[in-house]
Amino acid sequence: MIATTEQLVQEYIKDAIECAKNENQPKLVSLVKKVRPIDPLIFYANGHDQFYKERFFWKDPNSYYTFVGLGYAHTICTNAAKERYFHIENEWKRFIKEDFYKNNQISPDGTGPLLFGGFSFDPNQYREHYWSDFPSSKFMVPTVLYTQVDKEGYLTVNMMVKGQDSVKKHINYFEEVQKLVLCEEYDGESHISPLLLEKEEIGVEKFKGNIERATTLIKQQAIEKVVLARQLKVKFNEDISTEYVLQRLLKEQPTSYTYILEGEHQHFIGASPERLVQKQGDYVFSTCLAGSIPRGKTRQEDHELGEELLQDPKNLIEHDVVVHMIKEAMNSYCYEVEIPSTPSLYKTKHIQHLYTPVKGRIKEDVTLFSFIQKLHPTPALGGYPQQEALPIIRQLESFDRGWYAAPLGWMDINGNGEFIVGIRSAVIQQKEAVLFAGCGIVADSTPESEYEETRIKFNPMLSALGGIMRGTH
Repeated sequence: MIATTEQLVQEYIKDAIECAKNENQPKLVSLVKKVRPIDPLIFYANGHDQFYKERFFWKDPNSYYTFVGLGYAHTICTNAAKERYFHIENEWKRFIKEDFYKNNQISPDGTGPLLFGGFSFDPNQYREHYWSDFPSSKFMVPTVLYTQVDKEGYLTVNMMVKGQDSVKKHINYFEEVQKLVLCEEYDGESHISPLLLEKEEIGVEKFKGNIERATTLIKQQAIEKVVLARQLKVKFNEDISTEYVLQRLLKEQPTSYTYILEGEHQHFIGASPERLVQKQGDYVFSTCLAGSIPRGKTRQEDHELGEELLQDPKNLIEHDVVVHMIKEAMNSYCYEVEIPSTPSLYKTKHIQHLYTPVKGRIKEDVTLFSFIQKLHPTPALGGYPQQEALPIIRQLESFDRGWYAAPLGWMDINGNGEFIVGIRSAVIQQKEAVLFAGCGIVADSTPESEYEETRIKFNPMLSALGGIMRGTH
């Protein structure tokens, strides 16, 4: 049963206040109410005035799970590089055990005190100013959460109560929040694209030179594959509206995970086609996504390009490296693993990829964070072997990836959740945005072809921001 009646809510808050008084420490009260479904973008926009810089948005490609968080009731973060996954998981377990006031009411997965956040790609990279709001690890429990599960809507309000608080204070806040965020007056179409003033590709020649250096190392058998990335900076005539960019991403990239996490100075936003790991009860799911080609201008051309990708030796090698590593990782934590013998195609608006899904039945006491630690970075984002690839990336790339290509996602109090990799992304700061794109380098990679691949991969975010690079689809 979900706490919806006024009497139940009053009793729950009263008991939590009494518990906080007895234990002499604040307790988080989580009120969950089933509500009429609302457009998640409207819910997000309704929180702008009160919760701006403390919002997040997440939608999976099937629109089964959509989350919108407003305000940060509790934050867990660290800048430490060593054992960061262990730190976040332990703090979350401690919070649930000590700070969260539990009751006997049952609510759906993905409601209640949801944990949302992510990790940086490489905590040992030097930090750049435009990632100042995104440390090695950062997770939040939202104050207000809208969850849409299979077209059903749920509102969660998380409040920290103290022993001296009054029940009425929290009842009033619960009612005020509902009026604020469940209003449907926002008109998302009112936002227009800002004027693009500058567009600068950073370090193109260095990037091409890095590809030559990487292929030399691969031919010398120092490594099998390495993923190299580059940056694109854009500047507009006014502050970038996250509502506008989200609206564009949702419309243009429906087969991708759409996400944003706001910070005090920067916002990380994107539309990623790639799941890292999902946990549902005793089962986990991962995705091998590597090898890409543009979409065609016509249906026939699109089909021919897809068939070319399915037969291309360079892309098949790149994909097989990812499949091999993920299968090994899954085998170490699962009783059984299911994986197709050949890849299929995964198509987004601008790009089509080689795609292989993976499913496993997990062993006892294996958590979602265990898989994140084991899998990140996969060969699709870092290289192979994993530990040999990371130093090469640090050596060749002259910028901080931050949360680009890193794990981002959610987990509920039952341990279920899903993490993606933050690709097709940008970090926004007022009028400027820095975009990131990378490509997998194997022995027969060429600088010009990999450069063109990254140009295509910039397009989802460029289009959402208001500009497309010339000469691409």
